[in-house]
Amino acid sequence: MNMLSIFPKQGASILSVGITTGTLGVLFDLSFAALIFSNSLSDYLSAGIGFVLFSAAAARIMVALMSSFPGTVSDLAAIPTAILSWSTGMVVREMPPTATPEALLITVIVSIALTSLLTGVFLWTLGKLKLGNIVRSLPNSVIGGFVASSGLLLVKGGIEILLKQPLDKISFQSFSQSETLMQWLPGVLLALYLVAVTRRYRHSLVIASSLVGAIALFYITLSLWGISPTAANTQGLTLGIPALQTTWQLLSWPDLWQINWQAIASQWMCAGTVSVLTAVLLLMNVKGMEMVIAKDIDFNHELKVAGSANVLLGIGGGILAFHSMGSSILMHRLGGRSRWVTIISAVTFILLPLIFSSWLTYFPTSILGGLLLYLGLSCLQEWVWRARKKMSPMDYCIVQLIWVVSGVVGFLQALALGWAIAIGLLLHQLWHQFWTSN
Repeated sequence: MNMLSIFPKQGASILSVGITTGTLGVLFDLSFAALIFSNSLSDYLSAGIGFVLFSAAAARIMVALMSSFPGTVSDLAAIPTAILSWSTGMVVREMPPTATPEALLITVIVSIALTSLLTGVFLWTLGKLKLGNIVRSLPNSVIGGFVASSGLLLVKGGIEILLKQPLDKISFQSFSQSETLMQWLPGVLLALYLVAVTRRYRHSLVIASSLVGAIALFYITLSLWGISPTAANTQGLTLGIPALQTTWQLLSWPDLWQINWQAIASQWMCAGTVSVLTAVLLLMNVKGMEMVIAKDIDFNHELKVAGSANVLLGIGGGILAFHSMGSSILMHRLGGRSRWVTIISAVTFILLPLIFSSWLTYFPTSILGGLLLYLGLSCLQEWVWRARKKMSPMDYCIVQLIWVVSGVVGFLQALALGWAIAIGLLLHQLWHQFWTSN
């Protein structure tokens, strides 16, 4: 029985689950777009939204068609996206002052696309050579340090989105000013609420219902305070995008002449870190999916699936996306066991902004910033607080050292330190095994 014969019989269920999961995915990916295209790239947020949503939709369709498990959902992930956001900020800083806006945007997009391409090749190679389990040899302490450092980036990015200015230009006095209180307080409260409620309740729709309630509460509060949606736009409380792009155009040959390759090459360490972390996260996500659905999934096959999808995304100028455990589990629990459901959710990524483009300009900025804060705080909570009970004192100290260096010295320095520690620990393990065997 083919997919076309199944769809009419289960059409209502397929549409409802697909639209529900797709809408939730759009909300999270809007926050990722706002994270990447913030500060010096804020003028390109409209194009960035189209860039992110189109990439996510394409990734969902490709993974849905190729994965061995029909309910697999692909999406952007918080950790790689946080690193990409930091990396694109560094690319912008490396650009000459005389660079045109077109050259700036094209260079940023190409730097992201190249990371997708390189990560795709890396994942596909691991899967083809059946080396999926090789990522298990990486020290958990270093991976935890990278995740915690990325969580710190998400927290910083969330604050910058809430206040709409770079963190180094934000003073402590500005937080207490009445005109900025409405900008950051709702987002912080939402993040703290999500951290608390998701720790206590594991139901898949907790976040979705919380976001719907937060949006309703935001506009109820505006009404009580006598603030119109137009005034909220003016005050920076909503996205305020005059013209929203909901599609993405492929790069053309003339665009290649505007790329600043030197600025892109300066971020080679970030690209390598994203590739390795993606393999680790993909392993964790697939293992988590196996536990929920009680079915074995060929990890090496899924590596090739994610690799192939990201190679195509990279060639098309798209952003990295791979198997999402949370979205896949949500799809499974809602009864989405057909590839059609994932395809419908992917179509939602395009149609929802297209149909409601005029509404998205009034989408609360506090929701986007709050989501990033929630994701960042969750990473920090896991590796800074809970890890103390799960790791040896030495491993725990390594985690803390890496993320503290990231916050105090710099993210690039933290990456260099982490990789140096990883190489040292691996060499020590090999040396110990050599002497033990002899």
